Amino acid sequence: MTRKHIIFVHGRSIKPSASRKKKLISDALMHGLYKVSPDAAEAIRSGTVKCSFAYYGDVNNSIMATHDPEIAARLTARNNKGYGYEPCLPHEPYARSLRKMLDIGTFDEAAYNQVISQHKDLRYLNNAARAFSTLLSVLTRSRGNEIILQRSSADMGAYLMSRKTGSEVRERLQNPLRRAINARDEICIVSHSMGCVVAYDVLWKFSQMSEYEKLQRKNPNVSKWLTLGCPLGEAGVRANLYDAREHAGGRFPKAIVKDWVNIAAYDDFIAHDPTMIDDFAEMLEYGYVNSITDKRMYNCWVHYNTSNPHKLYGYLANQLVATEIADWVNS
Repeated sequence: MTRKHIIFVHGRSIKPSASRKKKLISDALMHGLYKVSPDAAEAIRSGTVKCSFAYYGDVNNSIMATHDPEIAARLTARNNKGYGYEPCLPHEPYARSLRKMLDIGTFDEAAYNQVISQHKDLRYLNNAARAFSTLLSVLTRSRGNEIILQRSSADMGAYLMSRKTGSEVRERLQNPLRRAINARDEICIVSHSMGCVVAYDVLWKFSQMSEYEKLQRKNPNVSKWLTLGCPLGEAGVRANLYDAREHAGGRFPKAIVKDWVNIAAYDDFIAHDPTMIDDFAEMLEYGYVNSITDKRMYNCWVHYNTSNPHKLYGYLANQLVATEIADWVNS
């Protein structure tokens, strides 16, 4: 019997240790799943559905700390029995914020409006918004654009512009994905923010490059790819993807993903372009994917009295995201 296997890929910026990040992700996800499908939640909790985590937070932490002394000063926690380097970001403040958000219950428009009316609203002022807006102008890998990108979004810039960093980050997803393919698992990839870019590049490599021919012969079965707060609609991001200089059928992940579901929260400043169907329609024309579906939701995450509609935990706890995962688990 084919085993179902979910692989989570987090986003950019500084992170807690791998084990703490995994716990936060699990707590947010299970909250949403128990609301929409207790059976799906139990299947994951019991291990019937396997979960893996592609963690590259240590790479992010090192890059961000090198570029900003204030960020370096925030990395005060030590690693705890998990994969990852230290120091890292303390997890306790995120755990407190998560508990407060989960008390909201239903994450709908009314709940979101209440959140932004009661807390600081930095949707259009957040540094991440400025950072990813810069990506719109990055249309070549010129030295000038590299400097702009490194200054505005150091970790994302390093991923896109440094072969060594990009390779190190991609390997964190390649390892669990390769194992899942070799085991002939049915796979669901849940990626967030920069993790969507990493997932795209790895899916392209595994499906298009001849060095992965043995893997391709195993007919990789990524039956669902869920992208959350995804920046792949940005022109600057697309221009720097692994396949950006390929032509015709050499572009795009090829027949490795069956259904791509993209979910963008309203006011998510990273997902400036909330739709993938228009940017990747050629994947449908080539028959590389069965469907591309775009959906919207409300993200009620608040941290240090500031609303952040891009945060992964707010996505995972939302009933729409939980339903997408539950439907895949139960199918």
